[in-house]
Amino acid sequence: MLRIFICMISLNLAGMAFSQNDLAVAKEQQIPEMRVDKNFGAKYKRKLDLLIRTYPMALKAKELIDEYESELQGIEKKHKKKKYGKKAHAKLKDEFTFNIRDLYRSEGGLLMKLVYRETGMTVNEIIEKYRGNTRSGVYTGMAKIWGHDLKSTYDPKNPKSDDWITEIVIQDIIAGRIEFDTEMRKMNKADYKKSMKEYRMGRRDYRSLKRKRRAQKKKS
Repeated sequence: MLRIFICMISLNLAGMAFSQNDLAVAKEQQIPEMRVDKNFGAKYKRKLDLLIRTYPMALKAKELIDEYESELQGIEKKHKKKKYGKKAHAKLKDEFTFNIRDLYRSEGGLLMKLVYRETGMTVNEIIEKYRGNTRSGVYTGMAKIWGHDLKSTYDPKNPKSDDWITEIVIQDIIAGRIEFDTEMRKMNKADYKKSMKEYRMGRRDYRSLKRKRRAQKKKS
């Protein structure tokens, strides 16, 4: 762990004049000690890489959910709300199906958290709201097969979670301190097939390279 020092000194410039030595003494007396993860830089970059595809998707989910919630407020009859819920669920599936399928497991896990951050609801709660408890149970079971938790929440204040690093990156994105495209590009079936083909080819090339390296190592 690295130790860094943050100085918080309030000066009344009108009534006080400190020399450099006086300031040095004051700093030593008032500086609190903090601990920072020595691997923060690497973790920050890792989170940024994961956010490239997942954060725009979470923002799109928020946009659609806000739209649905606004329209639901104008519907009074229960059967009409149920009908609208099915329609909203179908649109959500159409919007995200292939984008979600194309995510790596680590990206999918982060997306679950980001959806909660943006909408205030877990993915499981969203499914329950727009499609019902039975369908939600089915999706939850499917998600567990792929190692995802549809009930994931987001808590950047939890010291046992790395959500605090994610939040720092997001705040940098919002403030414009790093270049980032927040526009989600919808993936269709053809795009997904192309992506999977490239992924499989990459895996084959990687395995081939490993075999060649092992062969060269044996010869040497």
